[in-house]
Amino acid sequence: MILGAHVSIAGGVANAPQNALDATCETLQIFTKSQLQWQAPPLSRDEVAGFKRGMKLNHLVPGMVHAAYLVNLAARDPDLLAKSRDCMVNDIGRTERLGIPYLVVHPGAHRGQGADKGIGVAARSLDDIFRHTRAHRTMVLLESTTGAGSVLGGTFEELAAIRSLCRFPAHVGFCIDTCHIFGAGYDIRSLAGYAATIHDLDRTLGLDNVRAFHLNDSKGELGSKVDRHAEIGQGAIGLEPFRLLLADRRFRRIPGILETPGGDGAYARNLAILRSLIPSP
Repeated sequence: MILGAHVSIAGGVANAPQNALDATCETLQIFTKSQLQWQAPPLSRDEVAGFKRGMKLNHLVPGMVHAAYLVNLAARDPDLLAKSRDCMVNDIGRTERLGIPYLVVHPGAHRGQGADKGIGVAARSLDDIFRHTRAHRTMVLLESTTGAGSVLGGTFEELAAIRSLCRFPAHVGFCIDTCHIFGAGYDIRSLAGYAATIHDLDRTLGLDNVRAFHLNDSKGELGSKVDRHAEIGQGAIGLEPFRLLLADRRFRRIPGILETPGGDGAYARNLAILRSLIPSP
């Protein structure tokens, strides 16, 4: 697995590669604007050039952009749905300009419509987004969630259903968050539990469609639906699942991104822990 973290863009996206290097990352995830902002001024030519130059100089593998937290692809409210779709079109354009292959987004919440209807709305949102961005190479990665409340994506089946209904499935992949799937009830703490979960993942989503992992321990217990990240080895998941994941050669070429507490300052410590779990050749 290519290890990295979600690093700050304070002062501009061109600063992200140095932040990633300082945190000992091999790859990175960023926002391209405030995560609580619908739109932002276009990235300047200098910002884009600075980002790409930093990525090349620091030998970083392009990873992911995370979409704004405001986005709800399954929104019941028409205004929120329109804003979410427009925001995604904008974010795909920004991701493409930076030369990053993936844009990660939460599938959304159905807000009382029911899961089946919400899944249909999310799929139609993706169709609308891709009709406006079909010339771009950026792939949208639907992120697994804890499934709390009306939030979609708490099961692999829900993620698969959204992709299956989308008219542009080749543009859709998946990002699996270890904290989220644990909170949703997938017990990865033992070898048997890990193997069963990965088998289920392959059966429903296809491992070729899993393009990234978020590597987070969990402050919540198994099946709690709690989305609170913990540092690696300091939560209810423990170290063993990360050891198993890092030893799994099926995922050796994809990004594994930390979103652990403490921000950029704690990433080097957590990455060192992860690297200590990698088996010797």
